[in-house]
Amino acid sequence: MSFRAFVTASLAVFSLSGSVMAAPDAVPLTGDITLGGGDFSTGGGITVAVEPRRAIDGQLALCGVWAQSERLTAYVRPHVRDLLAPGSLAVDGQVVLHDLRVFNEVAPVESYVGAPATCMATGLPYREGVRVEIRIPRRAVVRERDSDGIGAEIWFMPATGENLALTSGSILPARWTRFTSPGNRYDTTRPEENPPQD
Repeated sequence: MSFRAFVTASLAVFSLSGSVMAAPDAVPLTGDITLGGGDFSTGGGITVAVEPRRAIDGQLALCGVWAQSERLTAYVRPHVRDLLAPGSLAVDGQVVLHDLRVFNEVAPVESYVGAPATCMATGLPYREGVRVEIRIPRRAVVRERDSDGIGAEIWFMPATGENLALTSGSILPARWTRFTSPGNRYDTTRPEENPPQD
């Protein structure tokens, strides 16, 4: 296999417009990862992990994934992905990408090295040592109050450099409430007092 064929098979092919063109596989993140995201006033959060890469055409590409806490309140869960829509990425202070929903969702982990990332072209030439900023604005996720001011209000607060998807969004023990991905359903079954031993 030629070097060019190897690179083509390993990296996404990027267009100058900033959209992803056909790629055989996602690109695994390596070590030059910037973390950002935010957390909810009820607990739990979102992590976005982004890495700059050199595309085969010499452009600077940004490869990324995002993750959400495994246990979030039912109020928050339906809105998580939408919070990424107004998000953006800046390179050395210049915004180069809007709408972070383009990135793959992955499970929250201590390290995102090896995570299968979606890559986007920036229209900028590649250069070493760029500073990537992940920006997601503060937002009211739920605001339900009556005329007496009684009700629920849940906020998303941005943060940088933190892996907030690892934090818990439930005050109940993890063994009592856990989020199960298939069907996006919650399992709230109370555990047995004396579970059978393996």
